[in-house]
This record gives sequence, C-alpha cells and structure tokens, in this order.
Amino acid sequence: MSIKSLKSVLKFWQEIIFIISIGLGLTVFAKAVLQGYNVDGWDIFLVCFFVPLLSCLIGQFFWKNRRLASILSAFLGVSSFVIILMALYGINTTSIDVIMKQSIIMLIGGIVGVIAAITMNTSGKFVPGI
Repeated sequence: MSIKSLKSVLKFWQEIIFIISIGLGLTVFAKAVLQGYNVDGWDIFLVCFFVPLLSCLIGQFFWKNRRLASILSAFLGVSSFVIILMALYGINTTSIDVIMKQSIIMLIGGIVGVIAAITMNTSGKFVPGI
C-alpha cells in the first residue's frame, strides 16, 4: 500500500470510526437475536435508531452536507461520552478480569470517538470539498 493511498484513506478517519462503531452495534444485536437472547424494546429502538444513522453517514460521503456533518458529530460525541461513563462504571464496580479488560477497551474507544467528534467540524475533513 503506497503512502498516497494510505493518506487518501486516513483523510476519512472519522467516518471510518463511526461506520465501524455503528456496524459493531448492529452486529452485536444480530448475534443476540440469532442466539435467542431476550430482546426487549430498547434493543429494537437501538436498531431503529442506528439504521437511519448509518444510512445518513454513508450518504454523507456523497452529499457532503455541513448540517448533516454537525448532526452526526453531535451524536458521535454524546454516544462516545456515554460509552466513557459506562466504561468508568465497569472499571470501578467489578473485580472480574474479563470485564475489566472490556471496560478498558470501551474507555479507549470512547476517547477516540470523542476526539473524532470534536475534530469532525473543526478540521473540515468530514465534509470534503467544502
């Protein structure tokens, strides 16, 4: 992989993080449904919320709309902050090694998400060509 192609991919690092995080959330939900876990109204709400969000994010590659970028960065910032709070709760309340490792991974992911949300509108990289 050449440096030029790597730079062209890394130019959209916020979108890549956002798409991966939403895709992982939908994958976990699909896995729970396939394994027969109890799915409640909150899980269905999560999917009904994430599918349009994922569609808008993919559409952002084509539309390059600054207002849509602001909405997406606000959502990413709030959801990443909630993930940080959940991770801190998991770190402070458990002594189980596996849950502690998962909480630390969540904390790192939340911090990266907050940084991506902050730089989305300030760097101008989220809306190429504007």
